[in-house]
Amino acid sequence: MEKKHPWMDELPPGSHVTEKPTYPTGKYLDLFEERLYPGSEYTGQMRYYVFDPTLHGAPADGEYPVLFALHGMGAALHGRLAINWAAAEMFASPEYQKRMGGAYIVCPLANETGDPKNPMGWPTPLPGEPQGSYPQALLDAAAERPLFKKLMGRESIYTEPLFEILQEARASFACAGKTVLFGTSAGGYAAWRQLIAHGDAYCAAVLMAAAYVPTNEEMEKLRSLHIPLWLCHGRRDELVPLLEPLVPGLLEMEGVETYFPDFVRHGDHGISTNAGGGFEMGQHCINDAVHQNLIFDDGTPYDPAWPDGVTGWIRKHAVKA
Repeated sequence: MEKKHPWMDELPPGSHVTEKPTYPTGKYLDLFEERLYPGSEYTGQMRYYVFDPTLHGAPADGEYPVLFALHGMGAALHGRLAINWAAAEMFASPEYQKRMGGAYIVCPLANETGDPKNPMGWPTPLPGEPQGSYPQALLDAAAERPLFKKLMGRESIYTEPLFEILQEARASFACAGKTVLFGTSAGGYAAWRQLIAHGDAYCAAVLMAAAYVPTNEEMEKLRSLHIPLWLCHGRRDELVPLLEPLVPGLLEMEGVETYFPDFVRHGDHGISTNAGGGFEMGQHCINDAVHQNLIFDDGTPYDPAWPDGVTGWIRKHAVKA
């Protein structure tokens, strides 16, 4: 039998593989309003999408957290569907909104081109931006993975435009509360840069298979901010491997929690794959598990440490008692 997945020989007994998420992709995308932002000389005009809970049943005199969600590489090429791939769509559903007590959602799009030589994704560096310093163990681990040389310590052309989009959106919200940052894959790169440049603007962050390696200097800055971080990363990630030497330093920081599952799963308990699309990165897509609220279809949590899922974590860190 032909081996279909790089982890096929490691499947737990009795397990099954599932190709697609079990939540309803696309069902809530029309609830988001499209807006335009002028951008910068490097990015050009940028699109972003906004969900306003007060337009969908939430009282207009409340206060609601703002979820700022950054998609992964290539998602912007699919337009509005990028909201889903940023793990944001389901958070606009009536169920998730009820669990959170209401929340705004802001989902910007990178000006991606699809050109491998100039993709214009979130990791596009500012000209002349230097790298910082790293522990030797991290340098050794990254040296074995050429991809990470592009993900280490460089500022993104999008950092300031993204922050300006967030401020513009918040100014238009009558009931904006604290901001929770989401970043998946390449969006995790942009999310790290947001935390480093504008950490005071965020009350918490969920980083999913984040494609960025913070420098020693950046780690020190983040320690001083005391921002609750939830790091989600599959141990068999085929695209952005979890850099184990980075983990101890992160765990020393106050308020850092980790979800590093042995296998990333869909809502039916199936092990995640998308090999049918021609390139296996199912274990990289832990954003699907977050989008599932880390609660299986049968109501059981992915991990007993978070019985109320991601929505419960957001309430804990972003909603007034």
